[in-house]
Amino acid sequence: MTSMYSNLLAHLQQPTSSVGFETIQGALSHHLAHLSPLPTPLAASAVSAPLFLSHPLTFAKLDTLSTAFRHAVHIKYDLLTKDAEESSMTKALFTRGPRTRLGQWVGALINGLQGGQPIMRLACSTGVLMGMNDFEKLRAQKGPAENEVVLSLAEVMDLFRSFQLSSASSSEWEKEFQPMGDHDLLSATLILSSQSLPLVVEDKLKALPLDILGRLLTSTISSAFTSGTFLTSSSALNSPLLASVAPLSKLSSLTHSVLLDSRPRDGLLTAQETLSTLEAVCAQVETDWIRLSTPADAQRTWLVLKTLLFSTIMISESVLSAAIYVTTCPAPLGLTALRALGHLSFVIQQFGGITPSSNFVELKKAVYLALDVVAGSTRAGEAEDFVSGLLRAQSKAPKDDLAKKAFILACAEQLVPVLKDPRDVFALCEGHLNSPEHRETYESAHSVVLAVLSREDMDGWVSKMVPWYSACLVENSAENGLDTVQLRLAFQTLVKSACRQENAIGWFPVEELIRAIEKYRDDDARAHRLRLALIASVSAVRGVDMLSRILKEVRRVIKGKSEVERLGEEVIERVGDREKAFAIRWWAENRKRLEAEYELEERALAQL
Repeated sequence: MTSMYSNLLAHLQQPTSSVGFETIQGALSHHLAHLSPLPTPLAASAVSAPLFLSHPLTFAKLDTLSTAFRHAVHIKYDLLTKDAEESSMTKALFTRGPRTRLGQWVGALINGLQGGQPIMRLACSTGVLMGMNDFEKLRAQKGPAENEVVLSLAEVMDLFRSFQLSSASSSEWEKEFQPMGDHDLLSATLILSSQSLPLVVEDKLKALPLDILGRLLTSTISSAFTSGTFLTSSSALNSPLLASVAPLSKLSSLTHSVLLDSRPRDGLLTAQETLSTLEAVCAQVETDWIRLSTPADAQRTWLVLKTLLFSTIMISESVLSAAIYVTTCPAPLGLTALRALGHLSFVIQQFGGITPSSNFVELKKAVYLALDVVAGSTRAGEAEDFVSGLLRAQSKAPKDDLAKKAFILACAEQLVPVLKDPRDVFALCEGHLNSPEHRETYESAHSVVLAVLSREDMDGWVSKMVPWYSACLVENSAENGLDTVQLRLAFQTLVKSACRQENAIGWFPVEELIRAIEKYRDDDARAHRLRLALIASVSAVRGVDMLSRILKEVRRVIKGKSEVERLGEEVIERVGDREKAFAIRWWAENRKRLEAEYELEERALAQL
């Protein structure tokens, strides 16, 4: 036994050490990897070492222990690989390979942990599992480490449950569950679990009491945000738990997903409790945000707000993705998730909202999934009640709260197809249809109008809307208004909806477009957008007579190669079956003439 090894054992047996934990960590990793023949005795000494077990049992100590075991796996694998490379051919034939020998070594390491306190075993086995997962070639052999992680976590949870049921602490160990230092023992356990459980195969996770684990994670995440009161306390903005919210949220997502898959009834109940807790936290944050004029520490405040938003999105998306496969209607989950995100609309606005132009894919996925769940509900009036609640909340919000309006409009757009009467939502749109300076509410308002126009049971309302909305779209065809794609889609939808009434109404927006093209012919960019909108309307008209009329007008105003190519796409790919034969003939007769005209036009411009 070397003096360095004796020194390490001596330090481990003392409740305090004169050397830093980094030194202890490095020495422990080194000797675990080099100890011959097996590391079982040293692992047993480490897992029961007074240096780590002494009160208070902080997360820093547990993290040091976990990191030591993780690094030991790295060192041992490097040693075994190097030994195999340097061995002679004859020796290699009679020696096990590096992975087999490492598997033996890991088994000995796990054996040394037996008899230790569950939280200590969890820390050590977490390090071993993470170390093996770091090497792709070793991942197939991590079964023993996975088993130890699951068993030790289950024992810690049993201890915690016993402590909760006990009226008074009956042992020194139970005192460790009381808050201390930077984390309490439960939080430290969950943080360790958030590092290791995502690496465990799902079938093994099902052995854990996942409903209890889900509730503990929710409680810890809520505590990290001080139940939503962090805006009123500068100390709450620096909670040590905030740094671990991301891995805790990831573990919560995994827990709910596996629980919903394996035990749907318990899963739905636990998921509803989790989302309701998040909703309460977000509601408190919104209340304090409205009440406070300026946050104490703006930069730190926004960082915590974004963390809360990301956590809510991650957990909501995971819950809803799993819940849609459960036979019981998960609509309440969708409603709760939407209310929680609605309370954070002022944060969502910083990421561009949930408009089609937003790049926040995860946010849009969570919101649209929740809306799909609500829209697909079998309960009568579910969507109406939700939209009515949003409108009531909006009426109480400050008038300049455009973020909340944008969120309501984005939700309403997706629910329009299932609402009995969407005209109440339209009233919220009117004030924003001509306000492109507030892009999110502007785009959302137009999207809601188009969603209403797309319904086939709004004929009377559509007839009244066509003249007004045609003029509105022309007005918004300017440079800072609707972009080319949005303008084309808007006119195409309007013409298609109007054509369901009668030909005269259907022709009105086409005529409005033609007049606008003439009016703005000196504004090349705007006239080009309007001509493209007219071309997009070709596939929206009904009947050969109307198709012939609109093609005649298109033929008269069309300019340039890009517009001719766009017309070809519209005629060949999008015109309906009834009008297809006529459209193809028309295109065959006029294509060469149109191409010759734009080529002549280009030559004339080149000469200038």
